[in-house]
Amino acid sequence: MLSMKTNLSKVKDALIQSDAPHYFEIKNEDGERYCHCGTMVDVNLILDRHPTFTYEKVYLPHSPKTVNVQHTVMDPDPQLPEQKILPENKQQPFEV
Repeated sequence: MLSMKTNLSKVKDALIQSDAPHYFEIKNEDGERYCHCGTMVDVNLILDRHPTFTYEKVYLPHSPKTVNVQHTVMDPDPQLPEQKILPENKQQPFEV
């Protein structure tokens, strides 16, 4: 009976794993990463162009459903004062 529960647990884990968030990593002939794809359609397009490449399905780690983030209220951003452009007759030369 114990082995049947274990097998059911493995099947359940496999079903959950198959629907888990994932992406595909495509590797070249040397086993180096060539690119990442989000869908199998994209994988097939790459493999059509490069038949010697391989791919692997990579599962994303589970993230928490809710994250509590503390916030703080800050002073408003300091702003530069408004620039008033003087008419030519009131301008003064700038001396350094």
